[in-house]
Amino acid sequence: MPQHTSPIRPSRRTAVRALAALAGGAALSGSTTSCSVGGPTGPDRLSDGPVTLRMTWWGGDARHQATHKAIALFEKKYPRITVEAEFADWNGYWDRLATSAAGGNSPDVIQNDIAYLASYAERGGLFDLGRSGHFDASLFTEETLDTGRHNGGLYGVPASVTSMAMLVNRTTIDALGLRLPDTRSWTWEDLEKFGSEVTRASGGKVHGAIPLGGPGIPILWARQHRQELFGRDGNVAVDPKVLGALWEMTRNWSENGAAPTAGVIVDSQVLPLDQSPIATGKVAVSPSWCNQLIAYKAAADGDQLELVDLPSRPGSPRRHQFVKPGMYWSVSSQTRHPAEAALLVNFLVGDKQCAKVLGAERGIPAAARTRESIASTLAPDDTAALRYIERMEKSLAGAPLPLFPNGASAVEDSLTRYSEEVLFGRSSGPEAGAAFVDELSGLIESAR
Repeated sequence: MPQHTSPIRPSRRTAVRALAALAGGAALSGSTTSCSVGGPTGPDRLSDGPVTLRMTWWGGDARHQATHKAIALFEKKYPRITVEAEFADWNGYWDRLATSAAGGNSPDVIQNDIAYLASYAERGGLFDLGRSGHFDASLFTEETLDTGRHNGGLYGVPASVTSMAMLVNRTTIDALGLRLPDTRSWTWEDLEKFGSEVTRASGGKVHGAIPLGGPGIPILWARQHRQELFGRDGNVAVDPKVLGALWEMTRNWSENGAAPTAGVIVDSQVLPLDQSPIATGKVAVSPSWCNQLIAYKAAADGDQLELVDLPSRPGSPRRHQFVKPGMYWSVSSQTRHPAEAALLVNFLVGDKQCAKVLGAERGIPAAARTRESIASTLAPDDTAALRYIERMEKSLAGAPLPLFPNGASAVEDSLTRYSEEVLFGRSSGPEAGAAFVDELSGLIESAR
């Protein structure tokens, strides 16, 4: 879910645009959903002569620089293989990928996301790495690899793992002379109370908290109600009233001053990091993926930021949190060189020298052996993210998240749109929740 970016990510494009691009521009219809983006995959054996692979990813400058260094290491180890890099920011990445796949010109190795993996796999667009003799599955636990499986095939190898956290601007809080509640046991009510204290202490110049951000918070909120956003059967599973309650809570906070105005909350999800409320000190607490700590700190112009637990609600199951792949590496079914592409994926997730170059910018390495090999070399902020992940895995994380079903890749766009309806008073929480579930259920059904 996946940098990005806003407190979580910029919003996704609409489902119509994504599906239309995937179908090569066809209208949204039954024929759209059955459109294949696959092709004749080459043989799973290494070529005798030189090979050129295309590799694509989304991200910012730090990711681009680190990945180019990783590619150089790979080309040194495998001098017959040349890797051509293609990259974009999150907003343009998926349109470009869908267009190239629909045109039969997909990159060989693709950085993928939980929201898109099932869609591409079901359209025949991805190569099953479980069938490759050049990918070492023993790098991972079966449970970790299962997060990249769909209908029995291994279509995504987890590059990293991440988890939702709250970012705290310690500099802002200290300047106001305030103390955080106990963040190991705090509730949403505790955060609301603290948010109001921040607003009062600052004379309204700083607000306490933003309780929304991408799909991560709704997923967590559903789990705190013993539900899931999506079920294992590929359908929307959350009760509309539960989802609506999250949006109404956010509106109430905005109205009582614990959170900023509705407009600021909405804008915060699309602003560059250096303009985000948490980085500029205009908000004291805001959600984030834990691996984004270093990026936010770099954008915060010297403010001290730290990771703390998400609030819970009375009655939440202890293991309501989740640890998910920050992103995946996939191989296109259109590749003429699946063996070399699998070698590249294997190198990216399993080579120790490569792991040290990539660090934790994409998240904490998902492969346990790789994680252990770089733990002592991580920068302090990456170490903080590692410790956070390890604590979530040990104490608070429940079952792995199911992949977002085919047709649901626009879930973040839908969540944002319906939350805005509630925040601006155009809809009640239950009404917006029901409309969201109906819309997304229809998109999933039409994709079957």
